[in-house]
Amino acid sequence: MVAATAGLLATAGLLLAQATQGQMVMGPEGTLFGSKVSSWARLDGQGKVLEAGLTIPAAAVEKAPLPGPNDKPPAEGADLAPDLVLEFPAVVRQNTFLDHLELWWEGFGHPPERYLAPHFDFHFFGVSAAEVAKIDCKDLTPPALELTPAGYAPAVPPGANAAEFCVPLMGFHGLPMSEFAAPGQLKPGLFDKVMIAGFYKGGFIFSEPMVTREFLLKKQDFSLEVPQPVKLGRATLYPRSFKLTYDAKADAYHFVYGDFAMVGQ
Repeated sequence: MVAATAGLLATAGLLLAQATQGQMVMGPEGTLFGSKVSSWARLDGQGKVLEAGLTIPAAAVEKAPLPGPNDKPPAEGADLAPDLVLEFPAVVRQNTFLDHLELWWEGFGHPPERYLAPHFDFHFFGVSAAEVAKIDCKDLTPPALELTPAGYAPAVPPGANAAEFCVPLMGFHGLPMSEFAAPGQLKPGLFDKVMIAGFYKGGFIFSEPMVTREFLLKKQDFSLEVPQPVKLGRATLYPRSFKLTYDAKADAYHFVYGDFAMVGQ
């Protein structure tokens, strides 16, 4: 516990040292596979959010439990829960779209076949954890096609049964067109990283970097395009960029949303 706390403080100190302007605000802490995880924000001199992020020690990724040869995936409909729920600092929740993270470790991966590699689902929600807990897929209102972010396929294909596409505690998932080899046909082979757009009750509620454990263990920096919702239902600051950076000194990953801009209703 002492070592974990020391590592978290070291990470926070390094983040502070990296801030070239404004101030760093640390958010709540959580634990993922024995490692301390923290949320944070970087503000400018006027207190505006420049970046909102999450720092995860590499040890948490390394210790994510892989299934054994005789293990089986959870049965469909099993009572499951996220491996980590972590709020952003209050300044982020009050002034931007981002509210909290819900992280799911998918040791078996999940259908369709392209996503069967062991991976992490990082759901960055724009609604509260209490609201997410109520997502039971009884409301099957699909997101309107005209509200689909540019470059994304509809979360529910036209004419499809919406019930087949809704996931409890999450909602509907929209994939970027870059994931498809042809209309309705995903690329062959396993993925390594992708950004998902999430919806429920017809509205946009989360963005989701989905990254394999294998790729994270390469400790490489990368960026993904953030889905830009056509309509949010409220005026707020919304991120236009996402990057993951590996911090060798802290041996940790920084998941960073930035380039915030005001989005109307």
